[in-house]
Amino acid sequence: MKKYLYELHLHTVQTSKCGKSTGAEHVRLYASLGFAGIVVTDHFFNGNCAVPPDLPWEEKVRLFAKGYDDAKEEGDRIGMQVWFGYEFQCKTNGWNHYPTYGISPEKLIAHPEINSMDVKEYVDWVHSEGGYVTHAHPFRLPGAAVIQLPKEVDAVEILNANRPDEENDLAKGYAALFGLPAVYGSDCHNIKQVRRGAISSDVRFETVDEMFAAIKAGETENGIVTAPPIE
Repeated sequence: MKKYLYELHLHTVQTSKCGKSTGAEHVRLYASLGFAGIVVTDHFFNGNCAVPPDLPWEEKVRLFAKGYDDAKEEGDRIGMQVWFGYEFQCKTNGWNHYPTYGISPEKLIAHPEINSMDVKEYVDWVHSEGGYVTHAHPFRLPGAAVIQLPKEVDAVEILNANRPDEENDLAKGYAALFGLPAVYGSDCHNIKQVRRGAISSDVRFETVDEMFAAIKAGETENGIVTAPPIE
């Protein structure tokens, strides 16, 4: 049976300061690896974001979506699903990173107050708007995050392809201890990255809601995809 692969964690050069590849470059590379879809999760304004901080809020959000827009245009052209997301960084502990799904740029424009929310307020707000939050690389060193909301996130990233095994093993224990769904993610910044984490499904998801319903029901699998080296 065909497996549909999805990437939940990646960054573009247009929007994340740490990004090295464009949204369109990511799409072409993931398509070559057999992925059905990706979620673009660039660093939000409270993280390593490339958008100038002193612009009006709506303009900032429009610029923030540039990496996603580039990926979506290419995805539409070649037939790959591309969804908008972002990686929210908790202001009370800078090592807490929460990839967020199901919140549109238009919804962000309508809610400038989220940039100053603490993590509990933020996760509650996302859920009230029908979105989803995962906890990325929860034991990244140095400065591993404080586990602030162990029962309120929708899933834990138990394998981050950019983190060492010992950190990922701790994340697996965190998810198991609290009975949380587990996902893999690449945290990809560069199309030259070889090791990638993915979730897979027997069915093709048409929406983020379908994807997270399957994740939370235990109907997805996690796996590692190895990409050929790019010079």
